[in-house]
Amino acid sequence: MDQNDITVTLTEVEHELINDILSHALESIHLVAPYDAGIWDLPIDSPILQRYTLIENLKERFNLLWVDRFETGDSL
Repeated sequence: MDQNDITVTLTEVEHELINDILSHALESIHLVAPYDAGIWDLPIDSPILQRYTLIENLKERFNLLWVDRFETGDSL
């Protein structure tokens, strides 16, 4: 299997949907394991903590891309 990075072009609607999915995934984790509960007590190599961190990082990256969509490149 090719394990190189991939590039995906999304429409505006698809981008919004991915943002929603990532937000809801994190909300679901918080519902099951709130911040003051045990998720942060898991070992750093825990698959649950690694997945959580991956989703959190993806959400941040997609949010930054969302912000970039509104930048026109023109200085006011």
